Amino acid sequence: MTVALTPNLLAGWLSARSIARGVPAPVEDGDGWRVDTASAAERCRYVFLDADDGFRALADAIDTPRVFLKACAPPTDVLTIVPPRWTLQSVAWMMLQVPQATDPAARLPNGYRLDLTTQDEVLCAVVLDAAGNPAASGYSASAGGVFCYDRIVTQPDHYRRGLGRAIMVALGQHQPAGTQRVLAATDAGRALYATLGWQVVAPYTTIEIAQP
Repeated sequence: MTVALTPNLLAGWLSARSIARGVPAPVEDGDGWRVDTASAAERCRYVFLDADDGFRALADAIDTPRVFLKACAPPTDVLTIVPPRWTLQSVAWMMLQVPQATDPAARLPNGYRLDLTTQDEVLCAVVLDAAGNPAASGYSASAGGVFCYDRIVTQPDHYRRGLGRAIMVALGQHQPAGTQRVLAATDAGRALYATLGWQVVAPYTTIEIAQP
């Protein structure tokens, strides 16, 4: 089945991601959305469905660092329409799972256990090793009809033991009815999610102005 990223799905994912990370909710700003993260590394971010005229106009207008522009488009499309002061920060992958799988029970190797906690609408799954140390973790939240998986991480000493898959399964078992699964994946995460039936629907390109 061919699936597509729509404005509603992108807006829902941004809202759910903000909940999962405890940052301000996105607000519509021109052709995209703005998240006022206000951190030491990032004053705010703008997210667009496409590298369109609105994206180009915003890039032309901004000339200070700590503002991130993001578009669901290839980096070549993004960098060719912005002034040279903008540099490539990262490329990730927007992914959807359609049709959504029926999650099996989460299975862990001997010596591991999985804990689930919920706080402020955020579900956190942590896999602990035999010594009680975190070996893998992940978060999820829902908003605008989207179920967002976020920060699925396995510690290097625990790679290739199915812990990331177990985190995904455990979170997915708590998905609200009627919501669509959406996530942004790194290259490494993309490989894992593909084995679980996820599809890449767009690159997710981030640019920034380097600080002097």
